[in-house]
Amino acid sequence: MFFFPTPPPGYGLRRLRILFHNCRILHPLNGGDRIRTFNMLRELRKRHHITYLCLRTPADSDESVALAREYCHELIPVPHAVKNKRGLRFYAEVLGNTLFGKYPFLASKYVSAESIAHLSRLIAGGQFDLLICDYLAPMGNLLELSQRPRVPMMLFQHNVESVIFKRHAEAAANPLKRALYRKQWRAVERMEQKAAAFVDTQVAVSESDAALFQEMGMRNVLGAVPTGVDCEFFQPPAQPPKRPVMAFLGSMDWDANQDAVRWFTTEVLPRIRARVPAAEFLGIGRNPPASLLALAASDPLVRLTGTVPDVRPHMAEAAAMVLPLRVGGGTRIKVYEAMAMGTPVISTTIGAEGLDYTHGKNILIADTAEAFANEAIALLSDAARAADIAAEARRHVAENYSWGSVAEIFSRYCEQTVERAKSRI
Repeated sequence: MFFFPTPPPGYGLRRLRILFHNCRILHPLNGGDRIRTFNMLRELRKRHHITYLCLRTPADSDESVALAREYCHELIPVPHAVKNKRGLRFYAEVLGNTLFGKYPFLASKYVSAESIAHLSRLIAGGQFDLLICDYLAPMGNLLELSQRPRVPMMLFQHNVESVIFKRHAEAAANPLKRALYRKQWRAVERMEQKAAAFVDTQVAVSESDAALFQEMGMRNVLGAVPTGVDCEFFQPPAQPPKRPVMAFLGSMDWDANQDAVRWFTTEVLPRIRARVPAAEFLGIGRNPPASLLALAASDPLVRLTGTVPDVRPHMAEAAAMVLPLRVGGGTRIKVYEAMAMGTPVISTTIGAEGLDYTHGKNILIADTAEAFANEAIALLSDAARAADIAAEARRHVAENYSWGSVAEIFSRYCEQTVERAKSRI
């Protein structure tokens, strides 16, 4: 266990002792899920005592461990084997899990006997007021406990995971992939129901996600916490972009992002270039697969950055941020980050799902290749309109979506969970 200095007591609410279980160390902050959890915990740490229990892979550096002091008071990193995301062994594991797994693959790969032992010991000690599980993925470790914990429990749901798999199944062209996604979709649905029955409360990341959980028969959903953004960190660049660059921000090792990039570069970008021949595409995100690297190599106006230490210099190149997602769930922090940088955003409905926006005022929404291209052409051709949308977007997120205000909402849900659980305990 790693111990970090305790800050002065926070303000307002009762100081809780929280055991927070996740499947990963948060640094590097190279994905929206990590960024959301990091900023929430960094704020919660000011008012509550946080013990962070997570898995640690060989890829997690000592620096990543040391940086945990920014979001918790104690870190308990549990060694865990790496799952190779490429190669026959990985796909064989997915297939085996789909056919015979106790939990869907998104959860089974994080089940850890050592994590279960730590959770049992810590819960039995009786020193925690609240146990929070971040995501559905590590819930397998809680479901494997020998008995249901007496400590109040909250599940923080970043996505309705079953909806993501359902959308993958509907979008997959390959019959085998479609069948695998359909099986995983059903397995995820079953786990969502089992997890909901196990915990005292759930919290979603958008009102639409909260409503979906309630439609699925879950009566313990307290509500949602909005997506936040650090407007001090994400500032408009000193100079406006000089070229018609359309940027996409997102981890390239996620299927939904890969699908978005392929669709945009093959279906949308050629339509844009018919009117704006110099239009460029810039993909900002870690681990692009060989297929996307080959696509970039074939077009000098398509670039992929791979992993970068800071996304802001690359985002500053963009005349527009595009989010052409066709599958996915939860909410995309990258939308608010682009808005905070004063960059106009063009998105599909799914890309901006669950966020607070007004089409035509602070964002542009389009769901077909032709409509998406037309919005991009109009934006790239009208600097004054682009500037108006960007300025309104920046004002909108700066006034409404600071991480401090978001964490205040989450902290109230923590209090409600403790109060609600008293009748059970």
